[in-house]
Amino acid sequence: MNNRVNQQQEFPEGLGNEYIEKIQKYEMFSQEANQVREKDKRLIRELFKSFSNSYLMVGIGFQRAYGSILSGDYFDLLRLPDNKFLFVFSDISGHGLPAYTTLIRLRSAVILAVKDAEAEYADSGIVDCSRIIKNISAKFTDIMDLSTSNDFASANFVFIEEGDKCIKLRFFNRSMLFPIVVRREPQGARIINLNSCNGYWKPEKGYLLGSDIKSLIHEDSYFNTPECCFDLYQGDMILFYTDGITEAFDCRADNSQYGDNRLEQKLIEMCDLPPQLVINSLFDSVYDFIGSHEHQKDDMTAVLIDLPPLE
Repeated sequence: MNNRVNQQQEFPEGLGNEYIEKIQKYEMFSQEANQVREKDKRLIRELFKSFSNSYLMVGIGFQRAYGSILSGDYFDLLRLPDNKFLFVFSDISGHGLPAYTTLIRLRSAVILAVKDAEAEYADSGIVDCSRIIKNISAKFTDIMDLSTSNDFASANFVFIEEGDKCIKLRFFNRSMLFPIVVRREPQGARIINLNSCNGYWKPEKGYLLGSDIKSLIHEDSYFNTPECCFDLYQGDMILFYTDGITEAFDCRADNSQYGDNRLEQKLIEMCDLPPQLVINSLFDSVYDFIGSHEHQKDDMTAVLIDLPPLE
């Protein structure tokens, strides 16, 4: 596809030059935004492949709310010292340019905090995950204070490292959805929805990130982020997703939502396929449910990490 807007594009008669110029700028901006996201997707896939000694595959899906050029959904994978990675999966309040601006602020806070962690590791030989999250929270809130913005972010910060025959996940969740795990076993696949208590697992969350949130509660409570740990094994599949998927609604009928049950059933039905096909089928299923792309009211983002069963 040509990355430049075709200057010879035909427009309906009667449109003024100023309006035509706005359309062309819109299309160029849209294409540039798509290119950035596609580049992010390629980088994340390559990082995941280089991360694990286990065999894994990654599927990524992303669709902006209908009519939006920019999105507030954000995901990133950052390499840390000591063979650790930080996976960030976030949903920013609002849509369009304001949400994207807040996204950039959060991304800047994450990058700065990781650089601080690298400097501290050089001195101490320790990667302090709790300190990194507190540093991200402080930097992001300071930026929001300076900008006098009342927007906020929900985010799942996940530290990933190799364990003994498993991949260890350490969650620091700031009011974001936890992922869903499909555990493929000899007797069949089963769902472990990490948004619900399950055995030793208890989904604990901290507060939303934002200046207004901080002003409403005690500072110690605001900066405290509970830690939850979960182990993935070869044969598991884990889906990170934003609520734009589960809260998509069918406006033709009774405004019922797509919901967790449909999402879980789709994962069970498709779990033996490559992860990108699972993601594509999931998004198609949501659009079939809501009727058309024009009915998509929120950004939809999903990252599926698959550790296929060993032959």
